[in-house]
Amino acid sequence: MSDEGEGRSAPIAARVHLAHAVVQKLADDRSIDLLHLKGPAVLPGLRPEGRQSSDVDVLVRPSHLPRLVAALESVGFEQRTDFSTGSVFAHAANWWHDDWGWVDVHTSWPGVMLDAEAAFDVLARTSVQRQIAHWDCPVPDRTAQRLILVLHSARSEGTTDVDHAWLGAEPAERDDVRRLAAELRAEVALAAGIGELDRHRGAPTYALWRHFTEGGSRFDEWRARFAAAPTVRAKVALLTAAMRVNRDHLRMELGRPPTREDVRARQRLRVKKAVAELSDRIGRS
Repeated sequence: MSDEGEGRSAPIAARVHLAHAVVQKLADDRSIDLLHLKGPAVLPGLRPEGRQSSDVDVLVRPSHLPRLVAALESVGFEQRTDFSTGSVFAHAANWWHDDWGWVDVHTSWPGVMLDAEAAFDVLARTSVQRQIAHWDCPVPDRTAQRLILVLHSARSEGTTDVDHAWLGAEPAERDDVRRLAAELRAEVALAAGIGELDRHRGAPTYALWRHFTEGGSRFDEWRARFAAAPTVRAKVALLTAAMRVNRDHLRMELGRPPTREDVRARQRLRVKKAVAELSDRIGRS
């Protein structure tokens, strides 16, 4: 994610720590249920030493999202991406502040198939307090953090997080992660992260997680997303989105709001690439 505040003098790591505290203070004042994820929220030993984050990641209880949005915007945060355009999983949206930088607000975690409100309850019931910038912030416990890091690695083409969060875990700790994944209906995503995806070839999300772990073309991605869409309505919405330029991403790429000509040019490029890829597939068939 690009840093729009290059003129600020505060180091990124310090700014991220302070921003975690700012967001939690807003949540405390409005009785908003949050869990802090990744970055300085990670408990010791679960990530390589010296690893830094460039933004704040929080998981909000879905029913508390409107309150959190109002709180963020009351102190000057501006929304830059919508949930529907933020990712393949439509799980997060991004807010920007000229002083505090980026905050990624998650209502669910990719790979977790349990209802988002129920999933938050599962993750929050064993949460612990971790001080970030000298402010108490609720974070998932060690088992949940192991799972979260492995799931994140699975959709990020693999990271060293797996080395610490999974390979560095004791057998009993891995069993705890598997049980939590089963409760959250995240078994396929966990399998993708730990090299066991082939055990789930019959799952609707198998092709999508294979795409994340092995790569592939945009056509492969959209076909996998279509297979993973749980309802006819979701499949229709996906087909509509496939034909539309993601204005939020285009804005972040350009560093400014896109003009109509920017959108038209990107749409032409999108169609050109789609035709070229389809022609190539036909030629190889």
